[in-house]
Amino acid sequence: MSFMKRLLKRPFTSDALHAMAEQHLTKPPLPDAMYEAAATMVGKKGVSLLDHWRSTFSIQLDEIASQKTWQAQRAMLLRIVLVEEGWSDVFACTNDIPSLEVWAHLVSENETFKQFPKETWKGLLLQRYILAILSATCLMEIGIKNFKIDGVKQLETRLHSEYYREILNLDLKIGIVIREMIDGCNSEDTMNVARLKDDVINPIIADQYKVLALVAEQIANSKVDIETVKGKMSTLDAKKREIGKALAAAQSSAAQYG
Repeated sequence: MSFMKRLLKRPFTSDALHAMAEQHLTKPPLPDAMYEAAATMVGKKGVSLLDHWRSTFSIQLDEIASQKTWQAQRAMLLRIVLVEEGWSDVFACTNDIPSLEVWAHLVSENETFKQFPKETWKGLLLQRYILAILSATCLMEIGIKNFKIDGVKQLETRLHSEYYREILNLDLKIGIVIREMIDGCNSEDTMNVARLKDDVINPIIADQYKVLALVAEQIANSKVDIETVKGKMSTLDAKKREIGKALAAAQSSAAQYG
């Protein structure tokens, strides 16, 4: 039945999608060490991280099944994959940054993070990263087998991830510079860099997020217009090189006070 629905592009029921994921729901696809760690991460309500993922993933499957057409189900699956991979990108870009204040703004509006004190956010982000790996991996497998997610589409999702990391790294780089200046009590240079961020860098980041949203839309519903996206990226890259010089000068100035 699954083969015929895939062949005829008919939508899947929630039961069918859960059946496709049954093996991974039973044994989540994680490296042994990470699997053991996730199994022992137990919250105040006695629910392990793995069981929390099972519940969350079941909701995601239901969300996909609620779409009325096969094409809409495929698009929803891809959107969820991009969101989950986005959490992996955030973790990868922030994991080696010692100061929470540099990256806290990336998660501060998330409802889950709002429920916990800031000092727990680094550990919470690790948990969210594990959830993201599981959901993205399992959904992509379902997509490849049942929604014709081919190699080109997988490359498109990697393009989305790489570009998101560029945005994050630009944002975080200026945050690190500002934090170093604050720690060095260099108030004048701190104000100058803060103005640079507000007046120049934040608008560039906003433009980058527009490109990222365009890429996500094309991944989910059609195909990425590589030439158009590359043109937008090139324009933004030119602007980034300009502010790179300003950042280098600011870092050099800050180092004199270190």
